[in-house]
Amino acid sequence: MAEASQANRAGARPHFLDELRATFAARADQPAVCSQDRSWTYQDLEVKARRCAARLRRLGAEPGDRVAIVTAEKLPFLVAHLGTLSAAAVSLPINPKFTPDELRYVLQDSGARVVVAGAHELPVIDSLRPDLPGLRALLPDAEAWEAPEAAFVEPAAGREDPCLMIYSSGTTGRPKGVVHTQANLASSIRALQSCWRFTPDDVLVNVLPLFHIHGLSFGAHLSLLTGCRMLVEPAFHPRRTLDLIGRGTVFMAIPTFYYSFIDRPEFRTAARGWSHVRLFTCGSAPIRPEVLPELESILGRSVINRYGMTEAHVVTSLPLDGPWPQGSVGLPLEGLEVRLVTEDGSTAAPGQVGSVQLRGPNLFRAYWRRPEATRDAFASGWFETGDLGRRDADGFLTLVGRKHDLIITNGFNVYPQVVERVINECPGVRESTVLGVPDDKRGERVVAAVVRADEALSERSLRAYLGEHLVDYQRPAEIVFVPALPRNALGKVLRRELLSLVSGP
Repeated sequence: MAEASQANRAGARPHFLDELRATFAARADQPAVCSQDRSWTYQDLEVKARRCAARLRRLGAEPGDRVAIVTAEKLPFLVAHLGTLSAAAVSLPINPKFTPDELRYVLQDSGARVVVAGAHELPVIDSLRPDLPGLRALLPDAEAWEAPEAAFVEPAAGREDPCLMIYSSGTTGRPKGVVHTQANLASSIRALQSCWRFTPDDVLVNVLPLFHIHGLSFGAHLSLLTGCRMLVEPAFHPRRTLDLIGRGTVFMAIPTFYYSFIDRPEFRTAARGWSHVRLFTCGSAPIRPEVLPELESILGRSVINRYGMTEAHVVTSLPLDGPWPQGSVGLPLEGLEVRLVTEDGSTAAPGQVGSVQLRGPNLFRAYWRRPEATRDAFASGWFETGDLGRRDADGFLTLVGRKHDLIITNGFNVYPQVVERVINECPGVRESTVLGVPDDKRGERVVAAVVRADEALSERSLRAYLGEHLVDYQRPAEIVFVPALPRNALGKVLRRELLSLVSGP
């Protein structure tokens, strides 16, 4: 990639592609990505990205066009993503496990012009083409990875031009396209680099899916912009990933990864060889409080919990050097302002629950083709996250649930995460989710879906425990034991699916 622009060097607002080019030039002969005993330098990636960009342009991808990437193959995905950026188009990662209906929705809604797809996904998308009049071309991921040399002049991309669009998870409704610009993407990644002290000497272990902002931006973007080395595997594996962590300095994970480790006896043996791993992170959901002490004892260091979202990247993080208040997601990253607002519009006092709102250069630009949703989200001049939280006297944020998940029963507010935390501390419980179900008399009733760690745990004994640890209106009116909680690819509980299982007459 070409040298960073003069304007960017002069201190103007950051520009993601320009900063990426500068890193690629400075680290040209250094390893960028390693996968399954093979390695590619930053120059190797640059060559592949430019060739892919030239191919995309020949297929009709103009600056600003959406290029959908639908493949489970991570290396072709990464090159297609970098090629899209080089072509000044907008990268649109899509979960390759989407159903045909989900694929149709995202491709129609985004107006994608070109789709890069894996061998399994190509025929599915091809069958949808009659419903996608704006789609100009399909490109097999193998051809994106091995695109031939071709003349190519990189088009200019402005700081406020869109470069990345990721659809929200849609756990509570139809997903919306979240549009990120060159400037806000760069601000987000630089703030995270500073917070987590990334340097070119780091080695990131990335086993997360790249279609999600966690694996792509918090992981791959951070690694490539820093100029460090990224170890990539096709997917998380509870045994093979243990070996991979031993070769890195940073491991990014979701709670289910750590839970899988704890269930394996070789975890403790492997962890004794991880003294050079300086940072373990966790996102998407907090680690269960009854598991955390054992996990951190085995790792020999704290797990850095953080709070992030598609619209704002990482919002807060626990400090690397502490303190680490239990259950907290930490302090705001550089450049981001966080405030908590009560229902009457006043600022929440320490310890008081409020709606979490954000302001700063790290935020996305707009929801794709959703001007009303965008206006609503920024109606106060701050971005309304939809999350509820409270801060302690030192400013540390703890989340208590989603605004729309708030349960109002007999006029009392019940925060699901508060009840879940107590349920999960009961001996014999593996995990739980608490929901509000419509009720003619109470407005809503509290329902708990519980996964047992000990099949001997009875509803009676669980209720006895909750009776000692929760006030009466917080106690579930109904407890449903389930074999597992339905989750998306990043481990978030699919509440709508669960609600259909537990809601009864």
